[in-house]
Amino acid sequence: MARPRPGSSARLPRPRGGRPGPSDLRAVRSSHRTRWRARLSRHQRARQAVALTVDELTVLADRLLTAPIEVVGRFGDASNATLLVRMTDRDPRSLAELAEALGREPELDDLEPEDLAVYKPQRGERPLWDFPDGTLHRREVAAHEVSAALGWDQVPTTVLRTDAPFGVGSLQRYVAHDLEQHYFTLLEQGDTEVVAQLEAMVVFDALIENADRKAGHVLCAPGPPDRVWLIDHGVTFHTEPKLRTVAWELAGDEVPPRLLADVDRLREGLAGGFGARLATLLTEAEVLALEARVVTLLQQGTFPHPSVRHPYPWPLL
Repeated sequence: MARPRPGSSARLPRPRGGRPGPSDLRAVRSSHRTRWRARLSRHQRARQAVALTVDELTVLADRLLTAPIEVVGRFGDASNATLLVRMTDRDPRSLAELAEALGREPELDDLEPEDLAVYKPQRGERPLWDFPDGTLHRREVAAHEVSAALGWDQVPTTVLRTDAPFGVGSLQRYVAHDLEQHYFTLLEQGDTEVVAQLEAMVVFDALIENADRKAGHVLCAPGPPDRVWLIDHGVTFHTEPKLRTVAWELAGDEVPPRLLADVDRLREGLAGGFGARLATLLTEAEVLALEARVVTLLQQGTFPHPSVRHPYPWPLL
């Protein structure tokens, strides 16, 4: 498992101009997210569960790349600096102006869910002994790119943002989800459509060499149909075997033909323009290792077996 170097810290440096560091930001607490989830209308919940059209995805990616953003708070339980931000292109009022209009401090209930995103700045990444420094945010973006190239779109739209409040980092669409659901609960419930999405997740993690697929990194946006979303892909795309996941139930089983067809399409893309695109986010060796894993999975046609001494992440959830 990717481990922090001794004495390392995920504290974000105080930016120039006196902006607050993460210790000064409000933590985004589960109670806030629970109230927010309860507030979502049926239409808003449905928007989290359905696949966006190509045009909608293009508009969303453009918003993430260009919209002015304002830090709302910090996810206090994250190992690296992970910030909730608000895109202000649709409502340019600052949080201070919203507070004045409301007569109180704004809460998440007062913000539009579709204006929120998750920002992981490079400057807040905790150094790891087995991953190059300052690369985790790029791996987050690359994971989204691979998921999209497969046609599965299980990773919320993620872009590389260079002009964010704390500098370059990944910016990902925030997905409202059921806080009681995670990989284990979804597997136990056994919904056919959800299980099919979990099968795709297992293949995806094998391809990107995910070193940290915890159960809590699997989100569910309530439908119908329920939609599985995958988050936290900073420790991926290593050139050495690193796959650690809670999802080993399918090891050795045949991969469904529908998934293999998508993987074969990814293989073709890696040989062309998509491979060049990934090379702007990963090293040449990392792209070549991805290509090798794609070929191996197509040749074997089965879900992977554990290949490392400790194949489960910790904690599991």
